[in-house]
Amino acid sequence: MLSCALLASPMVLVPIDAAMAQASDGAAGPASQPVQPTPTQAVDGPSVEHLFGPWGGPFAGLASRGVNFQLDAVSELAGNVSGGTKQGATFANQVGLGIDINWERLAKITGFSTHAIFVNRSGSSDSNLFGDHLLPVQEIYGSGGDVGVHLVSVYGEETLLNGRFDLAAGRMNVENDFASSSLYCNFMTNALCGDPKALPAGDIGHSAYPEAVWAARVRVKPTPQTYIETGVYEVNQGLYSTQYDRTGFEFNTSRDSGVYIPVEIEWEPTLGPGNLPGHYKIGVGYDTSPGYKDFANVLAAASVPGYVARERRGNTQVWGLIDQMVYRNGPMDNQGVTLLAGFVHNESTRTAYAEQYYAGFLDQGFWSLRPNDSINLLFTYVSISPQLIAVQNVEQTYGLPLSNNATNVQSHEVVLEANYGIHLFRGVTLRPDFQYVIRPNAQTTIRDAAVFGCSTHITF
Repeated sequence: MLSCALLASPMVLVPIDAAMAQASDGAAGPASQPVQPTPTQAVDGPSVEHLFGPWGGPFAGLASRGVNFQLDAVSELAGNVSGGTKQGATFANQVGLGIDINWERLAKITGFSTHAIFVNRSGSSDSNLFGDHLLPVQEIYGSGGDVGVHLVSVYGEETLLNGRFDLAAGRMNVENDFASSSLYCNFMTNALCGDPKALPAGDIGHSAYPEAVWAARVRVKPTPQTYIETGVYEVNQGLYSTQYDRTGFEFNTSRDSGVYIPVEIEWEPTLGPGNLPGHYKIGVGYDTSPGYKDFANVLAAASVPGYVARERRGNTQVWGLIDQMVYRNGPMDNQGVTLLAGFVHNESTRTAYAEQYYAGFLDQGFWSLRPNDSINLLFTYVSISPQLIAVQNVEQTYGLPLSNNATNVQSHEVVLEANYGIHLFRGVTLRPDFQYVIRPNAQTTIRDAAVFGCSTHITF
């Protein structure tokens, strides 16, 4: 928290957003504004603020021709001041580079674009420090660490019929397009940031950032406010293993077990005279992989009477996600009060994460002097598979080590999060954060943990 305070202290005393707005309305003429390229069907890079303003020199020329770079850094400090198995604090860090090329603009290839993301990750997890292996309080901790460069994704995308048809193929992850939202990473907990944790953690078929697999995805928009999409994604059993996929550049399929097939339907209305944006999604995903181990196999291996080793085929996941702005604070798309909620259901014989429910509140633009600041609140609940709980009870009775990194029988876990997003300067956001973890690791034997933290996001 000290580093968070030191970064914020010299800058938050002045309403920088308002000062910048006044400066931009001054005598500087249109020549000072970046050139807006002619719209195309192909997908451009994201429109973002840069710490040092629009990249000039050769980069400005490249951007006008459809070549866009985004370099950013994320740092997350978290420390539990009470509860858990012990107290302590950790940092998790990520530096990322995104490269988006609009080939329609660059080479007249109608509707075609390519995208690539590379990251460097480092640090450690405060959740692991205090005994929680289910819902990390730092979302960027995990896969992709311990190497100089980790490949997140590289793929091509073809968009036609004025955006009604979109096809993507290459090295991608399911999370890039399914059960995801740009709103989720207003929160630091990995319970939601990215996509709901019960999806990628509960089933390796639902691959997630920063890992990628061979995949193809198609999206069709029958109306401007609706779409349906589906895809086929490789299921690689070594995906999250540093032994097999440490760098993201392991392209072989020797550890494949099947394919993951998601289907999602979304309605994207703008409601009322304020054009309040919303997103309503329902989806299902099926992993065709055989060889899912029964939770009770550990009991069979320990020769507990009445148990034999079994394997199961396939895993089905279902999700429903909603976010809706209910009050507008300003003219920008994200300036208002937005409510979000969702659920995930897994086959409880396949994964420890049986179900997840969440509800959240985001308020941006409530303060006219700082229109890009935000207040964010989140409630998340995850339940443990009843089949796993039954196995843990037997393991405890026979004095065996408990499955699923548990030291006592698990049940459910709740995470409450509140943070304040401070837009310090163009391209710089600071989020002081508080999380309260109820039943860490879904155990009553680990005390509830109070976690103070701070995340910084800088786009250069």
